[in-house]
Amino acid sequence: MFRLATLDGSQYTAVPGSRPALELLASVVSAASLAASDLACALEANPLEGAPFPGPPGAPFPSSPADDAAVRTARHAEAVPAMAEHLADAAHHLDLAHTGCYYLAGGITRDLKQHTEQAQATSAPRITGSQYAALSALSQGGGRLYMSGRKGNLRASTTGGITLNITTFNALNVRGLVRVDATRSLVQGQRINVTAEGERALAQHKPTTAPARAAAVAPPATQQAAGRRR
Repeated sequence: MFRLATLDGSQYTAVPGSRPALELLASVVSAASLAASDLACALEANPLEGAPFPGPPGAPFPSSPADDAAVRTARHAEAVPAMAEHLADAAHHLDLAHTGCYYLAGGITRDLKQHTEQAQATSAPRITGSQYAALSALSQGGGRLYMSGRKGNLRASTTGGITLNITTFNALNVRGLVRVDATRSLVQGQRINVTAEGERALAQHKPTTAPARAAAVAPPATQQAAGRRR
């Protein structure tokens, strides 16, 4: 009853499939209660031995040990089938409760797992193609955020030397898809890592075409060549 009340008042009731599980648990409680009742009936039917009341003083035919033995034998003969029936019923109800608990444990575990997976799939942050390209590059060993140039422009790059579009990186940082280690200065360079949310976003996103990746990341040599042309 305590377990049933706990589940009935928990967040599990919001999980799809929880109603049949709660109904099954209620049936387990019912079966266990019936088994307890059957055992009590078997105990009641059991002929407990004890000394009878003595006959009244001066009774003409006081009971003899032989009479007591005959009564005891008759009581046992009547009690044995009744006790056997009650014990069989108790075993049947306990078997039902055991089977219910077996299916209940598997059902609750399955329901919670499916609900968690569905919640994660539906709540995974959506990202653009360029954000996917930047996250994908950062997931291969992380990156670095640093100041560059005389004007102190903010730059971001991967450990492999791929320069990230700073606007794209800022969008990822604001949404918590990447984590920046601010314990170091930007002059030294701050470590960039993809968060668990970022990994989920990568797992749920379908990669876009190559042009979107080129807009998000570009090798330093490409950017230097473009600067010389300007």
